Amino acid sequence: MVRWHEHTVAVVMTVKNDPLGCAMTLGSLAVQTRRPDEIIVVDGGSTDDTVRLVRQYMADLVQLRLIEAAGANIARGRNLAAHAVTSEIVATIDAGCRAEPQWVERLLRPFQEDADVDFVAGFYKTAPHSLLEKVVGLATMRGQLERVQPETFNPSARSMALKKSLWERAGGWPEWIHFSEDTLFDHKIRRMSVGWRFAGDAVVHWRPRGTLRAIAKQFYNYGTGRGHTQIDAAGYLYDIRNLSLLLIAVAMCIVTIWALPCVLANFWPGGHLPLHICRIPFPHLPQPLC
Repeated sequence: MVRWHEHTVAVVMTVKNDPLGCAMTLGSLAVQTRRPDEIIVVDGGSTDDTVRLVRQYMADLVQLRLIEAAGANIARGRNLAAHAVTSEIVATIDAGCRAEPQWVERLLRPFQEDADVDFVAGFYKTAPHSLLEKVVGLATMRGQLERVQPETFNPSARSMALKKSLWERAGGWPEWIHFSEDTLFDHKIRRMSVGWRFAGDAVVHWRPRGTLRAIAKQFYNYGTGRGHTQIDAAGYLYDIRNLSLLLIAVAMCIVTIWALPCVLANFWPGGHLPLHICRIPFPHLPQPLC
C-alpha cells in the first residue's frame, strides 16, 4: 500500500572559487519541476566572484541562503548546511553539476511512497566538452560502461538525499577527511541498516576533468582519501586500471587519432569503451569513425 506524504526538501552544496560551476547548478535548481523548499550554499572561502554571484541569485531564488565558512572542507560545509536547514529531507549536489529538471521530484518520490525509506541514491552522467573528457568520464565513472547494481551502488554526494533525522543519527559527514568523505559516509549509513532506495532516473550531469594535470590531481586526491578510509580499494584499482588505459591511448594518439579506439579495443574488457569513443564525430572527418 502506498503511503503518500509531501516532504519538505532542502538542497545543499559547497563551493569554493567556482562561479561558473555554481551558476550552472543554481540555474538548474531554479527550473526544477518540484522547487526545493530551501537551497543552502556553503562557501569555503572563495577569493573570486563566487560569493557575489550567489548573492545575485538570492534576488530571484527566495529560498536560497548563503553560509560563508572560510577554511571549511567539503564535509564541514555539508554539515553546516544540513544543520541549518529546517526541511525533513536533505538533498546534496556538487557545484558544477547540472540537475535535470525532474531531479528533486524523482529523489523525493521514494520518500513519499514509503515512510520507511531513509536514504535515496541518485545517479549522474558525464557532460564532456572534449574527447579527452569523454574518455575520462567513461573510464572513471561507474555506470557509464555497465549497469550499476542498485543493491550495492554507493552514490557520490553529487546526487543523493536523506532524511535530516538520519544525518543526525549518523553524526554527519566525517570532517577529519578531505576526500572520499561521501564514500565513508555511505558505508556508515549502510551499516545502520536503514531504508535505502536507488533512484536511477534522478540524474545530474557532471563535467569530467579536462587536462592531464587535473586528472592526476583528482586521482591523487582519490588515492589519499581511500588510503585514509581504508575502504573500497577494489574500486580504486578499477580506476587506476582505467586511467592506465587512458594514458596509453593518449600516448598512441600523439601518433594518430585512429589509434585511440584500436588501443582501447586491445585492452578494454568487452570492448565497450572503444565503441563509445569511435562513435564520436570528429569535425575534420566526413563521418564518425565507426
